[in-house]
Amino acid sequence: MIIIKSIHQIMQLIGRLDAHVADDFEGQDLDFKQWSLKTEDNIRKMVEYAICMANGGGGSVVFGIADGVKGHSKTILGVPDHLDIAYFHQRVFEETRPQLSAEFDLVELDYGTGRVLIMTVDGRGGPYTFADGKSVIRKGKECLTIEKKI
Repeated sequence: MIIIKSIHQIMQLIGRLDAHVADDFEGQDLDFKQWSLKTEDNIRKMVEYAICMANGGGGSVVFGIADGVKGHSKTILGVPDHLDIAYFHQRVFEETRPQLSAEFDLVELDYGTGRVLIMTVDGRGGPYTFADGKSVIRKGKECLTIEKKI
């Protein structure tokens, strides 16, 4: 059984990004993603990682964090000021089978650009797929495609 990190635990890890790269803290229940300028690209990532994490036992994805660099100013690139979290929730719900509910938390920071978006899903009720039947699952630090058995 995966124990999903709390927002407080995730914030403690983000606080350590001055001396670590985000990849150091990624694992079965946690991933970091940089925010894209295109809303649809972010939504596609949200749906994929919601399915991936839920099928892997549950977990969180922190949007607004660059991977592979150290230092808050280089790592915490943040998310835009005005996000429609209800719309993100709706899209994840509509584009997953069975419909998956993701929790979103917009968290203000004292460093970097000032804000990240944390999406959390639990691992109950699956397996989950995209609307087209394709699926992914979290294994360690990766989202792997699940091959259909014929």
